Amino acid sequence: MKTAKSVGRPLLFLSGTLLVATFILIVTHLVIATYDRDYLASYARHIMTRGLEVADESGKIVSKVNAIRDETCSDKFLDEIRYLSFTSVFISDIGYIRDHQLKCTAMRGRLPEPVTMSVPDAITRYGQRIWTSFSGMVDPRITADMMESKNVLLFPTPAAFRDIYVPYNGFGAVLINHRHDHVFRLFGDTAGLVRDVNEIQGFAWWHKARFTECSKRYDICVMARNTQIGLFSLSATATVFIILAALAAGGMFTFALLQYISNTRSLQNKLRMAISRDDIYINYQPFVDIATGRVIGYEALARWKEVNGDNIPPDVFIKLAESTHQIKALTRSVVTRTLTEIAPHLRENNALFVSINITTADVTEADFRVFLEEEVDKSRLHRKQIVLEITERSTADHRLLKESLARLRDYGYRIALDDFGTGYSNLDYLSKLSFDFIKIDKIFTDSIGSQSVSFKMLKMMLEMLAQTGATIIVEGIEEQHQADFFLKEYPRIVGQGWFYGRPVDIDKITS
Repeated sequence: MKTAKSVGRPLLFLSGTLLVATFILIVTHLVIATYDRDYLASYARHIMTRGLEVADESGKIVSKVNAIRDETCSDKFLDEIRYLSFTSVFISDIGYIRDHQLKCTAMRGRLPEPVTMSVPDAITRYGQRIWTSFSGMVDPRITADMMESKNVLLFPTPAAFRDIYVPYNGFGAVLINHRHDHVFRLFGDTAGLVRDVNEIQGFAWWHKARFTECSKRYDICVMARNTQIGLFSLSATATVFIILAALAAGGMFTFALLQYISNTRSLQNKLRMAISRDDIYINYQPFVDIATGRVIGYEALARWKEVNGDNIPPDVFIKLAESTHQIKALTRSVVTRTLTEIAPHLRENNALFVSINITTADVTEADFRVFLEEEVDKSRLHRKQIVLEITERSTADHRLLKESLARLRDYGYRIALDDFGTGYSNLDYLSKLSFDFIKIDKIFTDSIGSQSVSFKMLKMMLEMLAQTGATIIVEGIEEQHQADFFLKEYPRIVGQGWFYGRPVDIDKITS
């Protein structure tokens, strides 16, 4: 068995580390990939914006050229198109075509011999004719892209897209027409880009980003792709660092989780043994009539000290008992020990009572009522000397709870509502259930002396609860000014707290 445990824990640690590290790497990849996709979209839209700017300026120039009233290719006509060419941003030269022949341009003036235009490389959906890398028009050394619309020939400047650089390896984009059969501009790695963007390729989304967008005004589309996104876009050094960091984080998380599970299981087993061996002991804290200073009862408070002397806080072991389904056994252990220890004191003074915390599950369980009756009979106490405390934070069905509480009260037990003011159903509880005692939580006592909302709520609750007929118990009275406040303003309440007495074991209380 020891060998299995010694092998199993390292295996769990390794598996957990790898699982958490994988999760971290996946999340990291997705976060970086999301950024990369957004960046690709921004990059592609920047190209599209530039393409639209070129198209807008071209359209305006065409309109202005066709609006010139002077004879085409006359001196005045040339002066006008030279001015348009000079003031344009994206057009380097403007020409005029008639009968498929170029007659003049702003830069070259009237041509000695008209140049016959060849068949265009593409015709846009709006009728513009496009030539790509047209050469030998005047000077065989010059190659240019051209677009003709309404007899106006435009020469886009080669620098129109020069400032749009490729960010890094893997990026690629094309400025293309709607039919995807004519490319205006290429950027970066464009091999197979058009096909890649148009096709769905299984898990390619994991390491690739794609983007496409088309203009509604012009025959222009942009298609972009990044073949290295997420962790795939990082350098080898950065990737190794992230992997090591993920493994380290996974190791720390897994170690902490295993320690927590181990400690919880260990504490769970220790609690089970403590309950079975009756090692849960009881401290008793007095309830005091603040007007007379007389002790009228005690609250039984469960305490647990491990064999090594460590005290386990009640909040810890009670919650552990609830989460591990040991609360039923714990409650019964507390009831038995409390009644056994305090019975002699209560028999000597019938006016005293003991308050025991139970769960609403106990209240509604017939077996618990039978168990309680047997224990009280053994103790030879009056039922009225037993107060059963339930918490307001319970989500038990109110109808069933009301019936069960009524049955216990018929037996002679008294019922207390604990932690009033901290739950979610204060008025709902009071409207549907009857209580002999209502305990106001310590957080409101702490507000005395301040002008906080809690202090205002405390006064409102005291005024309201006085109408219920129940005895009001205020918890957490620890300072003189708190006791003075209640004695002056609300002398009929019952006080509980260190000011009146700390929780002590049974040997230190007197009848």
